[in-house]
Amino acid sequence: MRKLWSSTLALLAAGGLSVTVSPAIAEAAPPNFRIGIQLADNGGRGGFGVEQFTGFANFGTSVSQWAGDSNNFDPDGARIDLNPAFGGGQLNQIDFRIGGQARDRGRELGPVTYTPWASQGGGTTDLITDSNSFDPDQYRLFLETRPLPPGVQITDLRLSILAVDRGEPEGVPTFTRWASQGGGQSDFALDANAFDPDGFRIGLEVV
Repeated sequence: MRKLWSSTLALLAAGGLSVTVSPAIAEAAPPNFRIGIQLADNGGRGGFGVEQFTGFANFGTSVSQWAGDSNNFDPDGARIDLNPAFGGGQLNQIDFRIGGQARDRGRELGPVTYTPWASQGGGTTDLITDSNSFDPDQYRLFLETRPLPPGVQITDLRLSILAVDRGEPEGVPTFTRWASQGGGQSDFALDANAFDPDGFRIGLEVV
């Protein structure tokens, strides 16, 4: 986290995430961005589905289309994408949080679950899964925005994704690069046996 001569507020959230508050000094804002998700089968090595994206943050709250693997059935892994706008300038004075939702067989919808707001330090979602918490087929992302609270400044962000399966230990979270480094896709997140996770958790880390 950048050190500023003005007072700073460190809000500790899941994974040691923090946000800097600086009413006196303005640092560069992160680029305008959207987020994407791609699913895969065969232990994350094949059966790739079409990546689906939200809209860009500067245009307000948005939701992606449903994403699945190549046959829209029981994907093995997912990767998250922090996708800056090419030539799109900086993020406006916008607060944001990331959400996800899962469904099975096109109808068994799970709840939408969100990270904490960026201005609160970010953090991770609850488990993104379908209505019976078992082997969802498809996922979609939500990017919710609101005005940034006075005195709060966000200078950088990255995303993570973690696969979870009830019968196996959790997998290892995979991360995008920081927005200041160009963002991009994470590696595929897999559970311990790289087969049919029951859901994913998405993380938002900010400075």
